Order: sequence, then structure tokens, then C-alpha cells
Amino acid sequence: MKTNTLHLRLRIPCLVCCLLLLSGGNLLYANSKNRLETLLRQLDQAIENEDLYNEQKENRIENIKSALHNRNLTRENRYIIYQGLTKEYETYICDSARLYANKCADIARQLKNNAWIEESKLMIAGINAKAGMFNASIDLLNSIRKEYLSAEQQTTYYKTYFDTYIYWLEYQDGNDIKSLVSNKLAYQDSLLGSLTPETYEFAINYGTKQVELGEFEKAREHLFGYLERVKPDTRDYSIITSLIAYYYERTGNRELQKEYLALSAISDIRACIKENVSLRTLSILMFEDQDINRANNHIKKSMKDANFYNARLRNIQIARFLPVIDGVFQIEREKHQDNLRKLLITISILSFFLILTIFMLSDRMRKLSRAQREILQINSDLNKLYDNLKTANQRQIQINNSLAEANVIKEQFIGSFLEICTEYIERLSNFKSLVNRKVKVGQTADLIKLTGSPEENKELYDNFDKTFLTIYPNFVGEFNKLLRQEEQYELENENTLNQELRIFALIRLGITDSNKIATFLNYSLRTIYNYRSKVKSKAINTKQDFEERVKKLCSYTDNP
Repeated sequence: MKTNTLHLRLRIPCLVCCLLLLSGGNLLYANSKNRLETLLRQLDQAIENEDLYNEQKENRIENIKSALHNRNLTRENRYIIYQGLTKEYETYICDSARLYANKCADIARQLKNNAWIEESKLMIAGINAKAGMFNASIDLLNSIRKEYLSAEQQTTYYKTYFDTYIYWLEYQDGNDIKSLVSNKLAYQDSLLGSLTPETYEFAINYGTKQVELGEFEKAREHLFGYLERVKPDTRDYSIITSLIAYYYERTGNRELQKEYLALSAISDIRACIKENVSLRTLSILMFEDQDINRANNHIKKSMKDANFYNARLRNIQIARFLPVIDGVFQIEREKHQDNLRKLLITISILSFFLILTIFMLSDRMRKLSRAQREILQINSDLNKLYDNLKTANQRQIQINNSLAEANVIKEQFIGSFLEICTEYIERLSNFKSLVNRKVKVGQTADLIKLTGSPEENKELYDNFDKTFLTIYPNFVGEFNKLLRQEEQYELENENTLNQELRIFALIRLGITDSNKIATFLNYSLRTIYNYRSKVKSKAINTKQDFEERVKKLCSYTDNP
């Protein structure tokens, strides 16, 4: 039992690890697909912009050629210019490169400059190799006198031999393959022996040899180690990325092989390198992966470059695959066109039924529109009735609130009135008893003094103020809101009104007759008029509706 448990515990982590590895592998594969698709889109964009890159290349060549118009130009300077033009045309137009290389050779012979004569042979031999003239290239290389070559030129000498046999092996024109391979390996070793480590040429040549030998770690160390030092969109970048693609081909990583072929092809196009291989190789891989459209576009672009460069080697190589890819593309195109025809017929039939359906729907929509207009009219009438009913309800609510307010006020005033009456009856009874006593004893002077006291009126107004402010505690605050800031009232006693506020308190209670107000407050009629006018002059808004606004202060309803 313990053994089974132990086995189970060991299996669970292993299973989890396997699942993680599988999910991680799927994620890496998806990322690789995304990177490749991004690069292929960049390649398509570079092909679209090819004319712009060609124009830049032609402008650069014309700038070099413009120096030849100088009449005082020496033959030495002219040699250097021709040499520069040969380098510009070397991977651009084969015939032009050969033309200027021959011009260099003519000047070198005129000057009897042995170093330049041998250097010119190297240039011509390299161009012949790219053009597929292998025997002519080898013969020319064999005629070179190495003693006139510098160390750098000797490296070029071995490199040209090596490149010639590389191109020859690509061509495979019925020659002795073993002999070609043997010569290629011999000059590869000679080239590596002449190179300084840590240089670009050493990295690419040593890396290539290690790939061919199956020493992939050493190859990776040199190729990838030097990649970051190479400037993109240059011939060097195209070469090193194509060699990395070759590394991935030999290690069996097809996706990364396509990625680096795409990088190499993009660099070739942007650098206007017409003598190229990467795009052709990529087109073959795309064809094998059933991406027929891209494969056809790429192989045709390769053929266009080969024709432009005008070298039979590349034309022959591309001609082997172009008919196959183009044939499949045409078959796919015909299938696509046939599908389009079927789709067009289907769309036509569906369009007929769609038009018929639209006609029927249009008729129903017209009927529905009429019904909707009738419904809208009915709704409009109902809305008007609803608004009228709502207005009536609001008025009813206002009336009810006003009645409720009036009832509350009446109840409070009745209570206050009864309380004051009771107090005054009691005081009148006491006063009556006091008067009787004073009369009996003959104290008439005291009676006159008692009846002349103003305290009774003051007490009456105090009771009025107290009762009114009890019913309307916010009256003074709301009344001040009707007045300008500097004209508002501040009371020393919050339970007592002044003369002006007492007048408008009576107006709030519905007593608007100046005669009644004057009688109650024991003022003259003119005094009441003056007070009312004075307060109105302090109002913020118009004076005409000031007293109407006062009547609505402290109301239970918000609406008038």
C-alpha cells in the first residue's frame, strides 16, 4: 500500500511537468508562427516598396559617376571610382559590374601597376563566378601572381576561389562533383587560414564549415555571436542570416529557417541586392507549406531580380521551380475563379429572394407605419389628457395643502386666542375688583394712573409676536431672502418682531387692509403706508408682487 502511494506521488509531479511542457511548447509554437507571419508581412511590404529602394541605389551610383565628369581627374583617381562602381554593381547588375571591372583592368595595365592588375583580375573572376562563367573564373584566378597581392587581397583571392566552387556546385553542370567538393574544401581551409579570428569573414566561413561538419554548437557560437554586430539591410546581414537559416535547416527547425530566410530576403530587397538566394529558397518552403500565393509572388520576384542582374546561374536555378509553382498557382487560381463563379450565382439567387423579401417587408412596413402614426396620435391625445389630469391633481393638492395650512393656522390661533381671552377675562375680573375697591375708598387718582398705562398694548403685541413666530418660526429668515443683503433685518430678540415685520406678519395672515392694520397696531394710516413702501423699496425683485410673495412665505406647498 505504501509503495502504491509512493508511485502515485511520483507520477503526479511528472504528469504536471509534462502538461506544463506541452502547454509551453504550444505557446512557443504560436509565438513562432506570429513572428514568422510578421516577418512575411514585412517582406511583402519591402517588395511593394522595391522601386523606392532601387531609386535610392541609382541615386547613389549616379553620385559616384558624377565624379567622372571632372576633366582634371587622374587615371589613379579614375581607377578608384571605377572600383567603387564595380562594388556597387557587383550584386546589382552583373554586366555593369563586369564593364567597370574591365575598365579598372585597362587603367591598371596602362599604369603598369601590377598590384592593381591582379586586383582587377580578382574583381572580374568574382563577377564571372556569379554569372555562371566558372571555367573563365578559375582560369583568371590561376593566372594571378600572388606575390603582388596584399594580405587582404590574398584573403579575397581564396574567397573568390571558394565562392566559385560554391556557385559551381549549385549549378552542377555535369562536372565531377567530387572534384568540385574537394577543391571547395581545400580553398575553404585556405580562406580560414588567411582570416583573422573575431572578424565577420571568419565568423561566417568558420560557422558554415562547422554546420557542414555537424558541429552545430560551434557553428551557433560563431554565427549568432557575430549577428548583433552586423548592420541590418546590408549585404553582410543578408549573408549571415541566410547562413543561420542554413544552420536551422541542418538542425531540423523549419520555422526558424523560414524566419531567417525572410530576414535575409528583406535585407536583400532593402539593400537592392539582385544576386540573391534567400527569397528563392523561401518561396520553395512556402510552396511546400501550401502557401501558394506567397510562393508564387516570391518566385516571380526572384526571377525578376535574376533577369535584372542578368546572370544565367540564377535564371537556371529559378527556372527549375518557377513552372511548378506557377502551374500550381494557376490551378489554385482557376479553382478560386470557379468558386467565385459559383458564389456569384448563389449570391444572384439570394439577391433575387432578398429583393422579393425587401418588397414584401416594405409593404408591411408601410402598413405598420400607418398603424404607428395612428397609435402615436392616440398616445398624444392620451398624453394631453394625462397632462390635464396631472394639472388638476396638482391644483387639488395645492388646494388641499392650503386648506390644511389654513386649518392648522386656525387651530393654533384659536388656541392662542382662547388662551389670551381666558387670561384677559381673569385680568379684567381682577381689574374690576381693583376698581371697585379704589372707588369705595375714593382713590380716583390711582384709577386714572392705572387706565393710562401702555403696558397692556405692549403685552398684546408681545403675545401676537410670540404666537405668530410659533406658527411661522422661519418667517424672518424667508422674509430676508426677499430683501437685498444690506437691507435684511436682524432681531435682538428672536421672539419679538419690529414694527415693519409686524405689519408684514399681518399681511402674511391675510390682513392686507391698511385701516385694519393701523387700528390693530395703533398707528396712523399714513404711518402704515410709509412702512409698507419703505420695505418694498428694499426688495430684490420687482415691487409689484412683493406682498404676494410675502403671503406665500412659510407655506406647506412649494408651488403657488
